[in-house]
Amino acid sequence: MKDRYDDSPTPVGAARIRRVLRLLGWNALLLLVGVVLIAVAGEAWFRLTVPFMTSFFPSEYVPNVGRLRPPNTEMRSTNGRDFWNVSRTNSLGFLDREPPSPEHAAATCHISIIGDSFVEGNEVPIHDKFQVRLEELAARHLPYLNITTSAFGIGGTGQVQQLPFYDEYARLLHPRLLVLVFVSNDFLDNTPSLRPLTIGEEIRKNLEPTAGRRSDGKLELAWSRPRDQIPSSPRTRASWAARAKEEVVNHSWFALWLRRKGVLFRRNGEHAFRRDVEALRRQPGYAALLDEGWRPTITVVQHLLQAFQRRDLHPILADGLQYTHFALEQFNQRADRDGAKLVILASYPLKNRGA
Repeated sequence: MKDRYDDSPTPVGAARIRRVLRLLGWNALLLLVGVVLIAVAGEAWFRLTVPFMTSFFPSEYVPNVGRLRPPNTEMRSTNGRDFWNVSRTNSLGFLDREPPSPEHAAATCHISIIGDSFVEGNEVPIHDKFQVRLEELAARHLPYLNITTSAFGIGGTGQVQQLPFYDEYARLLHPRLLVLVFVSNDFLDNTPSLRPLTIGEEIRKNLEPTAGRRSDGKLELAWSRPRDQIPSSPRTRASWAARAKEEVVNHSWFALWLRRKGVLFRRNGEHAFRRDVEALRRQPGYAALLDEGWRPTITVVQHLLQAFQRRDLHPILADGLQYTHFALEQFNQRADRDGAKLVILASYPLKNRGA
């Protein structure tokens, strides 16, 4: 007779448990097979239908200029969804046609255009860029002006970093008209205190033009190593799971697509940004600017125009306005010296807000 206190499963109960475990095991196996099949099908789909999934536009550093693209090099740009552009840089390292000779440019009404990614236009074929369309339209409707154009644009630069583009390249073409394309993030790029928070690790390791204050408080163009302005954030070895995730994303087009859709493999960009802010705050000379009353976030940086429009500007933003004024004044002095007319072409959001 079974002991009334013996709670071990009966043969019927044990068989039922085995059946349930077997069913769960088969369901888990089928789920795993299904996930693998979806991953394989997704990977095959992207490999067969998409030209490429990652952009490729490397940089190199040119003495007395700063960061440019390698000359005569193929650049690829895509968002992985609706455009896949392949263009080649010219002999100077800009995504434009080969510039005219100084003699030819001087014999025409030449327009030089300088700016950041709005001018570089990685996403647009060269024949569709606005300087090319402008030259074509002028030839069609204003042929007597004999207009030629050239563009000098590198993404992630402000007017301070763009001054050497004029000094070393555009000035030699004797432009009649110098066009600066100004966008809201140029305020940030012109501000040495903020720029280290937004530029990439590759840029931090190299020299680039900046503006600095002399002993009398006036600004002047200088060269600095941004990495020296902000200490390296404390790096901890990533877990095996994080390293495995990055390996999957780096080698799988399907996984990269899922990350861009925000479905899987999300990056905690805000956490990394705040870590850099705290590292900058501990640097001597920045604590007063990055005080506890102002907590920059990625959202603030992405909507920097609104931040600069506030009446109660934080000192670091007021400082940024002075650096921007300095850079624009430098361009104005160069244009006056060389007999060119200076035009500032503001992006629509900037102009629309009356900035």
